[in-house]
Amino acid sequence: MILSLAIVAALLFTGPAGAAPPPPRFGHSVDIGLVSGTVVVTPPGGHRFTLGTQDRSIPTGSLIDTTHGRVDLRSAPPPAASRAAGAAAGRVEDAQFYDGAFRVTQSPSSPVAQIWLAGGNTGTCGAPNIALAPHRSPPHRVVRLLRASGPGKFETVGRYSAATVLGTRWLTEDFCDGTLVRVAQGVVVVRDLATGATVTVHAGHSVFTPAATAARR
Repeated sequence: MILSLAIVAALLFTGPAGAAPPPPRFGHSVDIGLVSGTVVVTPPGGHRFTLGTQDRSIPTGSLIDTTHGRVDLRSAPPPAASRAAGAAAGRVEDAQFYDGAFRVTQSPSSPVAQIWLAGGNTGTCGAPNIALAPHRSPPHRVVRLLRASGPGKFETVGRYSAATVLGTRWLTEDFCDGTLVRVAQGVVVVRDLATGATVTVHAGHSVFTPAATAARR
């Protein structure tokens, strides 16, 4: 029985061999495809697997490790956006992510899929609360990063800032002492997670959001 349930669950997200995965469902699933290298996926409460050449449908909340590869990710827009699009209701948001690990989520409170940077050893940054160590600034050391490129709407979320994009090429990089967003193409709106303040960053520029008095994540 356990084996049968496992097979059924696998078919729900992958379909028959060679078949295209079902369309992504807002808040439930996204579609991914291997672009290059090695991509490892860990579904919520599931077993880790290495992405093959066949596109897959995976549940939101999955951890995707593209440290040694590149993945194409497709997500569904919110239902309200789909209804407003009329004939384009079947459209999806599409972008490629690489050089880091991330978790993908969707919620009614956010109009775009959120890509949460994951991994990295924040324990090497020292005291998580600056107020507890006022004379010791966190080191300017890279903890984790994620690069992205594509025409879709997404929000990459680091420890101290979030970058909302519409078709661009950008880097989100967590340091011990802040989060850097660098824009290579297009325009990105960066939001300080501590204050809520936003700044618009154009191609060729970057913004560094310093760590707040308490670590965000």
